[in-house]
Amino acid sequence: MLEMPLGGTPKNHMTEKNFQTGVQLILAASAAGTPHHESILSLGDTPQYLIEHDFPKLPLVVKGSTIDKAFYDHGISKKILERLIAIIHNPKALYRSATVQGSAVVITFEVKNDSPILVPLHPNKPLGRSFTANLVASVYHKEPTIETRWQQRGLLLWKKK
Repeated sequence: MLEMPLGGTPKNHMTEKNFQTGVQLILAASAAGTPHHESILSLGDTPQYLIEHDFPKLPLVVKGSTIDKAFYDHGISKKILERLIAIIHNPKALYRSATVQGSAVVITFEVKNDSPILVPLHPNKPLGRSFTANLVASVYHKEPTIETRWQQRGLLLWKKK
């Protein structure tokens, strides 16, 4: 059993393995010239800390196109992408989005080039005709001063003590 201290329902080993395999397949397909941008990977249930900050109790998902963009455009490593479930369930802080109303941004403990890795999340996103989920919108790194600026703007929702 994989312990997720701030998560809703603990994730089992199979959920984590399926997600890791999905990330590997999406990146391999893109490298082969046949991207799977329409794929949707499940990260399990939305963590409790997000539900406590107005996210609905829906599945948490990420699109294949988001995985590709994080890896190829933003330089986020495959190892970090494969660990996204655990990373989102153990955040450093949660901020209200400065650009997308009703959305939030997870600041992780992970860094790239001394800059924190961020995970913007969009709640209640329709995907297809009959599926709605909380969506990982992106994964990227931002300058180290971002937390201070967002705190000064009053965007902080929650911070790990």
